Amino acid sequence: MGSFDRKVERNQKRLNQKGKGPTITTGKAADPRKSLGPRGDGDIFRGRNIIFPGVLVLVALLYSAVGFIGRAAEMNSWLYWMTIGLYLLLAFTLFMRRPYLRINKNWIYTTKYNRDRILEAGNISKIKVSRKKIMIVPKIKDANWVFYRHRNLFDVAAMGDRLEQFANAYHVPFERE
Repeated sequence: MGSFDRKVERNQKRLNQKGKGPTITTGKAADPRKSLGPRGDGDIFRGRNIIFPGVLVLVALLYSAVGFIGRAAEMNSWLYWMTIGLYLLLAFTLFMRRPYLRINKNWIYTTKYNRDRILEAGNISKIKVSRKKIMIVPKIKDANWVFYRHRNLFDVAAMGDRLEQFANAYHVPFERE
């Protein structure tokens, strides 16, 4: 157990000395890679989640309608109404949590599946921009990053212009459809 911990510490020191990969710290950091999330340096483009919170509100309304129509004893319990309230709270929480794309010097950041994701310019295969969506294709085996104009209310035109500057600076293939 002890030798494994020493190996991990040695590898962390080596990677930090090389400057490879982001390191997570709290507070304001001098290195822009050290501050993850939408509050770091760089250009930030924010969207809004509307589909899944809308579905959760509809489910809560459906359950409440069943509760009013059913008139059964188990439908009028406090646990039933608390469940409806928790659906509405989850919908509000997901609505307030905004998806983002942050473009830094040679890194781009976003959140996928409730985790911050980072992609270096050298690991981007190509960037495709159309009127309705932006797709960033990584070289590594990972899912494409897709930002939709209608689904998440992103400003695709402004994002496309900034990504074109980013692609020209780091010689990433850029396609505009």
